[in-house]
Amino acid sequence: MKKFALISLCGVALFTACGDESSSNVKASTEDSDIIAKTHDDLPACTDTREGAFAYVKDEKQGYTCHNNTWTPEEPSQESSSSKIEDNSSSSEASSSGANDIQEPTSSATDEPSSSETVNSSSSTESSSSAEPNSSTDSSSSEESSSSFASRDINVGAYQYKFTDMDFLSAYIYNNEDQAIDSLTLRLYVSAKPENIEPIPGEGQPGSCPLIVDEDICQMSDSSGFHYPCKQKDGSSFYDQLRANLRHSTPIKIDNSYNASTEEYTYYFSIPLGDLEIPPSYSLRIDINFSSGLYQNNTCETLRQKAKKEFSSTSGGWSWMAHQKDVDGADYEGMPLWERDQGDFEKAPINPYITIYRNDELISGIPPKF
Repeated sequence: MKKFALISLCGVALFTACGDESSSNVKASTEDSDIIAKTHDDLPACTDTREGAFAYVKDEKQGYTCHNNTWTPEEPSQESSSSKIEDNSSSSEASSSGANDIQEPTSSATDEPSSSETVNSSSSTESSSSAEPNSSTDSSSSEESSSSFASRDINVGAYQYKFTDMDFLSAYIYNNEDQAIDSLTLRLYVSAKPENIEPIPGEGQPGSCPLIVDEDICQMSDSSGFHYPCKQKDGSSFYDQLRANLRHSTPIKIDNSYNASTEEYTYYFSIPLGDLEIPPSYSLRIDINFSSGLYQNNTCETLRQKAKKEFSSTSGGWSWMAHQKDVDGADYEGMPLWERDQGDFEKAPINPYITIYRNDELISGIPPKF
């Protein structure tokens, strides 16, 4: 295997140089590069295209090789070599060249849905949407550090369009794996002033919702391009369930995200998909619209009026803005503004800044860092 051939060439005197090279070789391609997974269950399917690939499972501190469609554990002597991936930073610290950062895979904004690229997970430069933290922020949620992460071969393509003067977003979740997946939640991150996004309770009367996220389209597509309505596992329609999920998904403010220059905080809102299952090699399209309306009984009810906050690649925030790989983890040109059904004949560009969670565990995408 190429990884261990490289390690075997490293003498004691050259430990630092070899350690640096092996760290930089941890990549997230689906063919001949290494894969890092949190648990054994997170490993992608061992297929013919991954034959000979090396994977490292963090919880087990164990290396595996893809051979004959089976992830085969490495021998003890090889396992100690694979452990260098996790311990590389502490080992290199003792050398004169300094510590190198462990790299983990992320989806690339310029690749096709099934591809991904290696990025630096320790970038200390924050997004332009962040500023000095405000110690008085009364946030109810704290987002994890920005890092590239993709334990599953699943990613999101997205574009924005205008319809009846309202902002819409079309998101495509691509399942590039050989197995179905469910229990997913998407998170989109926006920057806004509190009065333009947070629900305002009323006193003796309904309050107001300056931003309401609502469903417009939900459909599944197979590899041949045939479309199917979204259905739950019991065969019932998923439309009403998704719409109810979104109505209760009010924006969550992220700790220490205040930007003094714009007077905005960063929020995220979730798109919970419940038990909706995406079969292998299928894509799920969800179109959502942003409106404003009434707030009562902890629920927003749209009036189909324009949202107080406008979304674009320059004003939307983390999931909309352009990013650079050496700053935030992956190159991204910003949310494109397309025609409504342009995604039917042109593949939506991958957006690594829309994250995917499965049972509250991040499996793809790059959240903001503050």
